[in-house]
Amino acid sequence: MKYNVLVVGGAGYIGGSVTDELIGKKIPFTVYDNLTYENEYLKPVHFIYGDVRDKTTLQKLLPKYSHVIWLAAIVGDGACAIKPKLTKEINQKTVGFLSQHFKGRIIFTSTCSVYGANTEPVRETSPTNPLSIYAQTKLAAEKYLSKNQALIFRLGTAFGLSDTYSRVRMDLAINYMTMNAVKNGRLTIFGGGQWRPFIHVHDIGRIITDNLLGKSCGTYNLATHNETIIDIATTIQQITKCKITKTRHKFQDNRNYNAIVTKALKDKILPKQTGHSIAYGVKEIRDLVLSRRVKNLDLEYYSNAKHLRKSIKQYEKGF
Repeated sequence: MKYNVLVVGGAGYIGGSVTDELIGKKIPFTVYDNLTYENEYLKPVHFIYGDVRDKTTLQKLLPKYSHVIWLAAIVGDGACAIKPKLTKEINQKTVGFLSQHFKGRIIFTSTCSVYGANTEPVRETSPTNPLSIYAQTKLAAEKYLSKNQALIFRLGTAFGLSDTYSRVRMDLAINYMTMNAVKNGRLTIFGGGQWRPFIHVHDIGRIITDNLLGKSCGTYNLATHNETIIDIATTIQQITKCKITKTRHKFQDNRNYNAIVTKALKDKILPKQTGHSIAYGVKEIRDLVLSRRVKNLDLEYYSNAKHLRKSIKQYEKGF
């Protein structure tokens, strides 16, 4: 069988690692992206500028591909809350269209945020409790794909550096905390007992591409570490020598989940070991900050919510 992959949203943070892996495996692919957060896409791969809401273009394009890796979305609670109607259109309705108009293999990135607040460890059969429009639309999108034999990854929070073409995201917990620790010499922790699953962006790319040509389908939790926020802060402190300050101020993010990945390990979706520990990611961000290769990591460009809030009118105009 001749493979040809369409990476929808492939110019983004996770897309950078996915496309690097596809290049390494010599799998032919095309990136389809509207460059929401970018002004340019210079990676030397086949690229089509396009919007996931453009049904006419997608209906003509999809039959040309054997596999679709669907990464396109408004990502993060803050970014999605800016325009909930727009979030539903992009994160949910476009996946409904995909499920109806593509008959090949689909890999879809969802989120462990669908579990919301849970006092017990969560597995794929655990009750869902989405607390944000982001999690709600991702869960709805999963349901659209349930009839497509798709491979759905409920991702833990990503961290680390992706490829050299996509922007680094500084609105992700480990990246953000490390940046502040290096710049300010201290971390302020709200609560700290909240559990989160984490996974390095390179491990996401590798796992997606390793399972692209296989036959596994269904929903899988995907994380390599489950840690509390205070444990993350302690790792950052050990590496950056920052001070940790705790505050009694109410923590606004009520999510709490420890993601069980037994199913992914048993089905050999997730490798037993990866080369990207939390310490590895912290050192990447520490070295990036210290190198001054990025002049100002506080710019809204490096945060989905801040960037989208600034450019929302242009984004709403669509394609």
